[in-house]
Amino acid sequence: KGLDFQERMGLVTRTIESASSDLAHFFGLFGIVFFGYAVVGTLLFGHQFSGMSTVGGSALTLMVFLLSLDSTQFYASMSHAAQGYAFHLFLWSFLVITFFILLNI
Repeated sequence: KGLDFQERMGLVTRTIESASSDLAHFFGLFGIVFFGYAVVGTLLFGHQFSGMSTVGGSALTLMVFLLSLDSTQFYASMSHAAQGYAFHLFLWSFLVITFFILLNI
């Protein structure tokens, strides 16, 4: 209601207000999935990769990966920290679930 004096900004605030329930559900689901991957990343790679030694560090590393989509900066340091199939399964399932499913639907 604060921005209803201007037509376009009022439209934006009314749209966000009407979508607030759906946005809350999306952010809740995204948070659960993202936190789960951060915990698993810490357990799989934390003992050898300093970027994932804590859950907070894992979350930051995964967010950088998600926003940049540049797997080359993580490949050399993470691929030797766990079995090859575990690394690829972790990285590609994270990418498919968070980017292609959660962020694009």
